[in-house]
Amino acid sequence: MRNGLIILTCLLVAAGAAFATGETEAGSDDGITLQAYHYLDLTNEITTSNWDELMAGWEAANPDITLEFEFLFNEPYHDKLQAMAVAGQLPDVMFLWPGKRTGYVTGAGLIKDLSPWVDEVADQFAPAAVAPQGPNGEMWELPEQVTATHVMFTNAQLLDELGLEFPATVEELIAQGDTIRDAGYIPIAMDNGDGWQMQSTFLSALVARTGGRDWLDAARTGSASFEDDEFVDALQVIVDLNDADMFSPGVNQAAYGEALTAFSTGQAVYFIDGGWRTNELVSLMPEDAYTYVDYNVFPALSGSEAIPASSAIIAGTGIGMNAELEGEIADAAWEWIYFFAGPVGSEIKAGQGWLPAVQIALPSDIPPLLSQLAGFLNTTPGGYVIDGVMDAEGMGVLHPAIQEMMFGNKTPDEVAAEYEAWVAANDSSR
Repeated sequence: MRNGLIILTCLLVAAGAAFATGETEAGSDDGITLQAYHYLDLTNEITTSNWDELMAGWEAANPDITLEFEFLFNEPYHDKLQAMAVAGQLPDVMFLWPGKRTGYVTGAGLIKDLSPWVDEVADQFAPAAVAPQGPNGEMWELPEQVTATHVMFTNAQLLDELGLEFPATVEELIAQGDTIRDAGYIPIAMDNGDGWQMQSTFLSALVARTGGRDWLDAARTGSASFEDDEFVDALQVIVDLNDADMFSPGVNQAAYGEALTAFSTGQAVYFIDGGWRTNELVSLMPEDAYTYVDYNVFPALSGSEAIPASSAIIAGTGIGMNAELEGEIADAAWEWIYFFAGPVGSEIKAGQGWLPAVQIALPSDIPPLLSQLAGFLNTTPGGYVIDGVMDAEGMGVLHPAIQEMMFGNKTPDEVAAEYEAWVAANDSSR
């Protein structure tokens, strides 16, 4: 990862492709132009169509502020953001995570504290969305939503067809495997080709059960260890499911989106992903999908659980600005940040199937699946998302180690020891 980052940085500098705040224009006649780096899957027609609608609203409301975008998605987004940070060529505004997922910029003094602006509008947002993100109360980005990274979407129609019920325990789930596969279905649709999916949407929820927030707080600060049973036992659940052929075939090579397709087309009984997939399910599935798609969490594990029946929940992503911005340029950047997560942009996104962090009345014709997600978020307890509280660079160790574990090349104890060694030597929380 380090060598790849250095190479990418050199390429950016040589090609002159990186952003620079010095290129921002602030003219009385032409208005202000901001360089923007955004996280968007341009191959997904649903998300790009939704984006076009959002941008039409922005342009109508802010004709004097022009945003010049570059888009990337998944790990390439993070690789380039890190490279731009190393090269000292961050854009004016960029898509960020509230925790350590983008800590390589937010924790390095490169992102402006938004709290002076946020304080003026905080009463418009859910409390979890405007909780401090930095050690001194800083707000690096304004979350567009509060999100559950783990939902076990369930096709109850297929369960009925197979004579099954949602399992109460992991053992009952594994026992369903033969019946589901013999009928030609995938037990649990997941794609882990990028590595983060198994950690963010599943392992984090498992650790909430085995250890909870208190244990993870202790592990990240050094009074506990990732070699403890709490972490090893959570990894072992993944191994048990993998050994029982419960995941999608080729799960560790599958591109993000393949599991969504499998579930939305009725090829899988269960689908593990984040709650953010709801708006795509609304678009991809039949209109009556709400009558048979259930929102669940993973079944109970053996023994007592730290946070029973829990998910992993985090304040959502949003837009932040370069720390170098000042004056009218910073104010223009804030206009984009607030539009994206605030009432106007959120009203547009709510109509697309999002649950915004800002407190607005949801549309009267809100899709029923979105109502189910709202109920899920209101009633489901949650633990931490691991990459939200641990340094992002460590995910370059943990993610491939989990994949190797699923290939049978490493044991849960070995994965835990490898990650603990990295955290002890490098993570900023230690």
